[in-house]
Amino acid sequence: IPNYRFPRERLQEDIDAILSTGVEVKLNTRIGTEQINEIGQSYDAVFIAIGAHSDKKLNIEGENSHNVISAVDMLREIGDDQYPDGKRVIVVGGGNVAMDCARTAVRSKAKTVSIVYRRRQEDMTALPAEIEGAIAEGIELLTLKAPLRVEADEHGAVTALWVQPQMIGYVRDGRPAPKRANKLEERLECDVILVAIG
Repeated sequence: IPNYRFPRERLQEDIDAILSTGVEVKLNTRIGTEQINEIGQSYDAVFIAIGAHSDKKLNIEGENSHNVISAVDMLREIGDDQYPDGKRVIVVGGGNVAMDCARTAVRSKAKTVSIVYRRRQEDMTALPAEIEGAIAEGIELLTLKAPLRVEADEHGAVTALWVQPQMIGYVRDGRPAPKRANKLEERLECDVILVAIG
C-alpha cells in the first residue's frame, strides 16, 4: 500500500508537528528534585512524558495465556525482529495504536489480522485515515463485539478469543455506550491476541 507509514515514520511526523509549534527540546538532561523546583518556578505548566509505558489489561479469563501481548510489547518484539508471520492475529482496541499494531502485523506477514472493538466503527477513536488504511490493507473490522475470555490449548497457548455481541445504548461522554445484545457468544480462532486498549 503506497500510503502506508511504519510506526517510526508516523512518530517522526508527530515529533516534527510538535516542534513546528515552537516547542524547545533539551536532550540528555538529568531531572531531579532541584531541577523540578526550578522548572515549577519558571513555567506555568509542566507536562512530564518519561515514556514509562505500562501494559493495559483486558481483565478477562485467560488473558495470561501465551501469545496475549500488549501493543507496546508487540512493537518492541518487531523492533527485535520477532514477527507474527503466518499467524492469525486479533487486535483488541479502536484507537490509533490498534491500527498501528494491525497494519504492522499485516506488513509482518501475519496470516490474517482482525480488529475487535466493542463499539461501532464510527465510534472508534482512531483517525479516519488510519481506519481506512487498515481496511485497505485487508484487515477485518469486527465491531460491536466485547471480549469475554481467552481460550487456550493444553500448553497454555491462545487458540481463540470469545466475544459477546453488543448493541448501542445510551450516549455517554459524547459516544453511544455499548451494551450486551441478546445474541450467543462467538468464538474467534486466533494464534495471537494484541491488546491495544486505553
